[in-house]
Amino acid sequence: MFGLKHRNLFAGDVAGLIYHLALIPLIEHLPGGPEVKFAGYLWLYMDALVDMVSINHIGEKIVWALRMGVHLFAAIWICGVSWGLGGAAMWIGMPLGLFLAVHAIFLADVSNSRAILAIGVVPLMSAWLVALALSFLMGGSAQL
Repeated sequence: MFGLKHRNLFAGDVAGLIYHLALIPLIEHLPGGPEVKFAGYLWLYMDALVDMVSINHIGEKIVWALRMGVHLFAAIWICGVSWGLGGAAMWIGMPLGLFLAVHAIFLADVSNSRAILAIGVVPLMSAWLVALALSFLMGGSAQL
């Protein structure tokens, strides 16, 4: 997503749309109460909406502001799921969720904000998704 958006915004937004929609079925199978799951659904559906309005040229500033607001729901979901799973998912997910929240609140308007987001999210989100997959494979609390 990040790499594509740097080269071609349309392709990056389409990749983002696919990414966000692909994660939706995961929410039901991960730990967390109704508020955590609600935050997860809000994040994924709303970020898909943001990708769609970006594809339809609503304006870069508006898209960025909407995405930062939606990242607060991502932070709630990721932290809630991570806390419920424990182990590697917790140790990776809690910093990831906190980073998303701090970035959305305090760093959205700084220069190179997009680069800061990519540097923090790409490795942590990748590692967190691997930790989730390992939790499924090892028969942890996340069950398919």
